[in-house]
Amino acid sequence: MRPFVFALVWACLITAAVAALTLGLRNEGLSGRSLAVLAVFGLGSFLGGWLGWGAARILSWPRRRRPVARFAAMLITLSVGTAGITGFLFFLQMRAYYDPWHTNALSMRMFWETAFTAATSSYIFGVMGARMLLPVMLVPLFAAAWYFARIKPRSAE
Repeated sequence: MRPFVFALVWACLITAAVAALTLGLRNEGLSGRSLAVLAVFGLGSFLGGWLGWGAARILSWPRRRRPVARFAAMLITLSVGTAGITGFLFFLQMRAYYDPWHTNALSMRMFWETAFTAATSSYIFGVMGARMLLPVMLVPLFAAAWYFARIKPRSAE
């Protein structure tokens, strides 16, 4: 139950921070485009938080692991998980957008189209998405890693 609640809180924090950055600082109104961006970041941060918690538990598996190792495990898995899953969701959205121009037959052309769409979406997310995640993610990321390092590990969560 704790990983689910953590992932929900993590998603709310990241989505609220991205919303404040996107809508507040850029003086943009709430539109369908900004709601779609918030949905991608919200779902990506929820799944990243949930999977990051599990991966951090696996990386700090011995129950008597020192808190600094638990802190580092959570810091790495949460940041990589959140950015990675959000980037993957961005790729899926971009792939769906370009679907009418891509071939549907399983072929080498389909492989190349998917590979270049993935490379393009990775570049765009790295330039645009990471710029939105990086400033707002640092404080909650360190707070979440500190929380994970301080809690007593249980045998089954």
